[in-house]
Amino acid sequence: MLKLFSKISIVLFLIAAPFLFYGFGNETLKIIADISLSDSRWFTFFIGGAIFFPCFFVAKRLFPSTWNYLQTLEHEITHLLIGLLFLKIPVGIRVSAHAGGEVRQIGLGTTGQTWIALAPYFFPTISLAVLVFAYFAQVRSTLVPGLLGWTTAFHLITNWAETSFRQPDLKKAGWIKSILILPVMNVICYGAVMAFVADGRQGFGNFLINGFNGALSSFGKIYQML
Repeated sequence: MLKLFSKISIVLFLIAAPFLFYGFGNETLKIIADISLSDSRWFTFFIGGAIFFPCFFVAKRLFPSTWNYLQTLEHEITHLLIGLLFLKIPVGIRVSAHAGGEVRQIGLGTTGQTWIALAPYFFPTISLAVLVFAYFAQVRSTLVPGLLGWTTAFHLITNWAETSFRQPDLKKAGWIKSILILPVMNVICYGAVMAFVADGRQGFGNFLINGFNGALSSFGKIYQML
């Protein structure tokens, strides 16, 4: 029963994917169009992103094993966290500097396996952790956009390096699902981060609401044409 529900839910998402991409993509483009470096939040965000790159080059050159280990650790923790959403109990985690890593989870069969496999390729774990903390703690420090800039750059660079159809995760999910899911989820996740940078809690909330409304509106227009 759970396996059937999982399959039905992923099929429904794949059908909704173009509409979600339109709705959230449109909201993301609006945010990008309004970016101004005269706004201290955006300025700090881009400074944080810029600071990441010298950190990245120094770490890769002087501490390559440590960098690879931390990168793999973040990757595997993302699998683990998304697995928890599907009631998967972690029973083991292996992380190495040069031989990849693995999370072993049990519970509910293969339910949510596609999302768990693809999670590191769209879910900026550290950025969203900073965002969630700042959202609920109502932190208004200009340090928050800087941290979001640094961590977003971290995920973009590591995600670019990891995203290859030779990756076992993408093979496990299947290339069709990967092509349909990853663009939508990247737009939603990175758009959410940008919305928070642009206008804090209110911007984050408006992004989610307007994104879903845009998706429903585009679906309604297509439905009326049929």
